[in-house]
Amino acid sequence: MSPWPSKQQALLSERQSRNSMSEYRQDRANGSWVIIAPERGHRPRLWYGCDGAAARPGASVDPTCPFCPGNEHLLPAIIESIESPEPPGWLTRVVPNKYPALRPENGPPRSMASTPTMAGYGYHEVIIESGRHNAALATLAEPHRAAVIQTYQRRYAELMARPAVQSVTIFRNHGQGAGASLAHPHAQAIAAGMTPPRIAAGAAWAHAYYTRHGRCATCAEVERELQDGKRVVRATERFLVLVPFAAASPFEQWIIPRQHQSSFAQAESGALIELGRLLQWTLSALITALDDPPYNFAIVSAPATDADTPYMHWGLRIVPDLATPGGFELAAGLPINPSRPEDDAEVLRTATAPLQMDAP
Repeated sequence: MSPWPSKQQALLSERQSRNSMSEYRQDRANGSWVIIAPERGHRPRLWYGCDGAAARPGASVDPTCPFCPGNEHLLPAIIESIESPEPPGWLTRVVPNKYPALRPENGPPRSMASTPTMAGYGYHEVIIESGRHNAALATLAEPHRAAVIQTYQRRYAELMARPAVQSVTIFRNHGQGAGASLAHPHAQAIAAGMTPPRIAAGAAWAHAYYTRHGRCATCAEVERELQDGKRVVRATERFLVLVPFAAASPFEQWIIPRQHQSSFAQAESGALIELGRLLQWTLSALITALDDPPYNFAIVSAPATDADTPYMHWGLRIVPDLATPGGFELAAGLPINPSRPEDDAEVLRTATAPLQMDAP
C-alpha cells in the first residue's frame, strides 16, 4: 500500500512516467553522489508502511515509561530542565542516555595514527521534549516548541565546549521504522571525541570549494536553488526549506540558514523561533502528504576543527524512512533514490495543511 493519498499518488505516477530517465547527481554542497532513478518507484513493495502515527499512543502518561513524570527513579540523572508553571512543572528535560554509545569516563582519545582503535570517549544525552507521553513535536504550541529548539542549541554549545570533543550531533528518530525505541517524544545528542567520517568528508569538500571559488559551497547552492525554484518547498526571511538537488532518499528535506553560519551555536534567538516554526511546518507537510511516516532528522554543524569558518554551513536534515537500501547501495555506498526531488518538492508544497496545535 502506498503511503501517499490517492491525489498525490496519481501526481507522482504521472510524472514518473514522463520523467523516468535515471541520472547521477552530485550534491554541490558536500560532494556526495546519488542515483536518481524514478522508474524504480514502480517496483512492488518499495515503500515501507508508515508507522509514525502508530507510535503515538493515546495516554498522556505511561506508568512504564522512564521519561514520563513520576518515573524519575527510572532515570540515571537529570542534567537540566526548562521549568513551567503548568503541570508537570517542566517543558523539556535532558538526561544521560541509559545505554550510551560513548562515555566520558573512557577518557580523551589518543591519536589513531598508530592504531585502528581508541577508547569510546564522548557524551550521549537524551532531550525529553515534553512531559506528555502522547505529545508530538509537529503539534507542540509555539512557546513549548521554542523551548525544545533552545534546548537543542544549549546542549550543542555546552557539549562542544567540553575538552577533546570534536563534534556534536543533535538528532531525532521518529517511529519504529526510524529506530525509535521509546514512543515518548525525545531527541538525542552525541558528542564524539573524533569527527565522524561523513562530517569530515563534508568539511573537506567545503574547504576545497572555498579554496577554489572563494565562497561557501552551501551559500552558492542556496542562491542557485532560490533562482531555480523547482526544489524549494518554502522560503522565509532567515531559512530555506528544499528537497536537495541530489537527495539520497524520497522526500528528504533540508532547512538551511540563508545567511552564512558555520555552527548551530551561532543562531540567535529570533532564528531559533523561526526554525521551530519551520520544523513544525515541515513535519506537518510530511504528515499530510505521507500519513505521518517514520523519519530521522539531524542538525549537521561544523566540527571543532572547522568552527567559525567561511566555508562550513550548518543545516537541519530530515529524512523520511520510506525506502529500503539494497545490496548495491550497501556495496557501493551510492544511494538510489526512486523519487525525483522536483516531484517531491511539489507534493510537499501543495500537501501542507495546518495541524491542531496542542495547548501551551
